[in-house]
Amino acid sequence: MIRKYTFLLVSFFLLQTSCIGEDVITDFIEPQLRILNPISSLSASETYQFNTAYFNNIGIEEDATITWNSSNLNIATIDASGLLTAISEGTTTISASTEESDIFLEQSFPITITEDGTVVIIEPVVKSGTIVTTSSYLLTGTFTLEEQDNSDNLLLSVNNDYQATTSLPGLYLYLTNNPNSISGAYSLGPVSVFNGAHNYTIPETNINDYTHLLYWCQPFGVKVGIGEILD
Repeated sequence: MIRKYTFLLVSFFLLQTSCIGEDVITDFIEPQLRILNPISSLSASETYQFNTAYFNNIGIEEDATITWNSSNLNIATIDASGLLTAISEGTTTISASTEESDIFLEQSFPITITEDGTVVIIEPVVKSGTIVTTSSYLLTGTFTLEEQDNSDNLLLSVNNDYQATTSLPGLYLYLTNNPNSISGAYSLGPVSVFNGAHNYTIPETNINDYTHLLYWCQPFGVKVGIGEILD
């Protein structure tokens, strides 16, 4: 009986060690200010409401005071709430900034104002990335994340090169802003496909809401794989 218990304890230790691998777990990340819905062009006389999100040093969204600016007020103006008004043809740089806990953050991008009456077509955004293992388990592949036409949903497509070992205990998939933590993350549920292409539909989510896929060993509370969502 003693030998049986010893075997179970050793097996548990080896499983936990394999799940963790050589990862050093830390929740700290650099704070981020993110413009959630940037556009590249707008017709003169039109308005557009920009939205932002501020994420603290563990990737949790917090309220922040945002300062908006347009580099050329003859081309477009933007008010304190992020509402842009297009005035005349040309290009201006729109910026959003915040100062939280003595950390200054700024995001900016150019926007072109076109002739009044021009129809501006906003194409769905597509992002992509590569899944890499952070443990001794096999976990690899590529993916795309894309907006869906006439919908607030996203489609996560894991490609045919995806492979994951079936030995992973309690494997879950999350969308997160902190590559080391599921705190504040969006759960896509337990992983049920371990080889080849498969999809996830993500309802009512902005494509700029999260920065990483996170594969998580649920029984031991550690990550086993990561995939940065890139433009």
